[in-house]
Amino acid sequence: MNKKTIILVCLLCFVVGFPWIAMFIGMLFTPNPPLPEIRYGEFPFKLVYETNGEEKIIEDTIICKYDGIGSGSNGKWRKWKSQLASGNKEVILLKIANKQYIYFLVGGPDYYMGDMPTYATQKFIFPNAYIYDASQFMKHRTINADELLSEYGIKLISWEPSPPIVNSFR
Repeated sequence: MNKKTIILVCLLCFVVGFPWIAMFIGMLFTPNPPLPEIRYGEFPFKLVYETNGEEKIIEDTIICKYDGIGSGSNGKWRKWKSQLASGNKEVILLKIANKQYIYFLVGGPDYYMGDMPTYATQKFIFPNAYIYDASQFMKHRTINADELLSEYGIKLISWEPSPPIVNSFR
């Protein structure tokens, strides 16, 4: 290799790599967000819906746990994870096909654990739901209550979530 090629490759590596290196170094010196006082919570809920005239009730519990600190180009944040006590991954209302189903989104763990930013609010989609279709580019999409009833015979009747806790961070 000649000298110009080596200089060009070094310059290119610097130009491409510098922003990532600078961000990494910045993350090292950025303070961690305060730790939550409450790090575990269980939140029972009840969803009542009708499918083809038959009333169905789903009662389950969302289990939320603190999962450490995350970091990235947006800075650092508290991470939370959640699962349903039943072991289900989602609240499925109807399986349409192998990789297609209708489900209800119960809300994220940051909402239930009192860790939503002051400018954000949790907006439940009730009486609408979501449809998942693995064959589509946009795999998840909202399905409104009218379409839910006319195309799939499902009507969401009531949604009774537990309220979020009031958490403090130190």
